[in-house]
Amino acid sequence: MPFAVEMFFDQNADKLARDVWAALAQANITSFMIDGGYRPHVTLGVFDRYSSPVFEHEFRRFVEGLQPLSLRFDSVGVFLRPKCVVFFAPVVTAQLLSVHDDFASRFTGLVAGPSPLCPPGRWVPHCTLAFDIAHDAIPSAVAVCSQAPLSFAAKMKEIGLVEVPKHREVVTYELAAG
Repeated sequence: MPFAVEMFFDQNADKLARDVWAALAQANITSFMIDGGYRPHVTLGVFDRYSSPVFEHEFRRFVEGLQPLSLRFDSVGVFLRPKCVVFFAPVVTAQLLSVHDDFASRFTGLVAGPSPLCPPGRWVPHCTLAFDIAHDAIPSAVAVCSQAPLSFAAKMKEIGLVEVPKHREVVTYELAAG
């Protein structure tokens, strides 16, 4: 099973994303995120395996250095490959890139099979709204997603190691305000 490190939203932003997931399901576009038990998130990295005690120790150290991260989501985006995905895109800030770069540099040697979709310098941060939909469903999905209030603030308040695709949280930490 692959694993991911995900940053989770505050209550208001979480609800907003879940409302979009519900609207996509009601429109018969996809219920993937709901059915999979996902939480709205921004993924820092995906990998096939990790060395348990070493990774978990380093992950705790990584989290201790993090504070809640404020993001602003101003747009809806689309990935066409390898699977069609519609997402909310945050404004990319130096702080967000720094968190991702720090994560990547700390954990590169502690994981096996890192995803080619999250490397430093090519990472596209996003919050998935519709996953693995048909190409011809993209316009309808974007129309549904664009009904949500865009230009919303979100605070990333938790971070977790998650087993995917069943979205089983292995460990989750609340980010302490400095």
